[in-house]
Amino acid sequence: MSFATSRYLRLTGAVALLFGLGTPLATRAASTPTGSIVVAHAPTPPAGATDEYRCIWYDPHFAANQMITKTEFRGDIAPRQPNIRELHHAIAYVVQPTLVAQIKALDPTGTKGWSCFASPLGPTSMGGLAALPWLAGWSPGHGADTQEDGYGVLVPANSLIVLQIHYNSLAGKKKVTSAFDYYAEPQSTSNRTPIRNFQVAAAPNLPCVAPYNDVKKYPLCDYNKSMADLAKRTGTAAAQFTRLLDFVCNSGVRPTKATDATARSAQCIAGPQASTWTLHSITPHMHMLGKTFSMAICRQDRTCATANQETLKVVPNYNFDNQFGYRLSSPVVVQPGDYFKINCTYDPTLRKLNPQTKNLPPRYITWGDGSSDEMCLGTLQYTLGAGT
Repeated sequence: MSFATSRYLRLTGAVALLFGLGTPLATRAASTPTGSIVVAHAPTPPAGATDEYRCIWYDPHFAANQMITKTEFRGDIAPRQPNIRELHHAIAYVVQPTLVAQIKALDPTGTKGWSCFASPLGPTSMGGLAALPWLAGWSPGHGADTQEDGYGVLVPANSLIVLQIHYNSLAGKKKVTSAFDYYAEPQSTSNRTPIRNFQVAAAPNLPCVAPYNDVKKYPLCDYNKSMADLAKRTGTAAAQFTRLLDFVCNSGVRPTKATDATARSAQCIAGPQASTWTLHSITPHMHMLGKTFSMAICRQDRTCATANQETLKVVPNYNFDNQFGYRLSSPVVVQPGDYFKINCTYDPTLRKLNPQTKNLPPRYITWGDGSSDEMCLGTLQYTLGAGT
């Protein structure tokens, strides 16, 4: 099955949406997409920000349930992809019929789009990662997701699709034309098992490093001032989600100096799981300071003692520009009462070496939606039941 998340919808033909404000398979996927969504947009971040999250909804007109067999997000369809670096990520979400009216209220015509930091459900939503089911995801270096034999992503009849694109103006502000292709087949004639996504996250807390750690000279090195700036750049709901994640993972205890033991890492324990399922793949995501990533399953132990841990994946040299998912060598059965432990490490000194961030003011770095903020995220792809 694919990694970066896959799930989808279908359309007929190609739809061009100008924000004018701009992989697993039962049978081989068709050679041409069921449909394509084309989006042309020039990044227009809010005042004082360098990133924009833009969402648009689309009606694939599914009269019956569909299984998605393949998806591909093509970040810049122009020859030689001149503006591809302006894209940080893209996520396609499934909007089930019960939420269609709420989504349409954000953009009645489905042509203008809306700002969607924090959640595709709108700027005041605290939905965060779990706001809507993920259909598919893309980040730099990721290619097409083709489902393995016997698997697909279920999209219920009468669902909408929301496509979220994260634009990074630190890399440029030119118009980028992107395309999202998907391949679908009716569930009624498909023998595929539905694939699902589950996100595990941790809250990074990275104090300013010397010689840029003087809070009088660099006020954003103060945690509270940095959080206020995060809210200004990405919205109050996004900052609230950061504080909530920090409380869940760290009980609100965070390092104050770059030399503290936890000043270059983030970890969190998620669970307990409530049902039996089979884990197939893991997709890591961090931002530009990410160094290593690991994910473990903790059998019936909320403390995740070493004796009860099974390592699922270690990425020793994370590269933001080359992100993709990792299929497990053998599927892992997850039992009720099991937990997941995620761990990420960072190199904060890279901030002054990266051409995109070196001229930004030093800051206390936390989880955030901006490219110059950080994340620690693992997306797990699984099927319900044991051995599926």
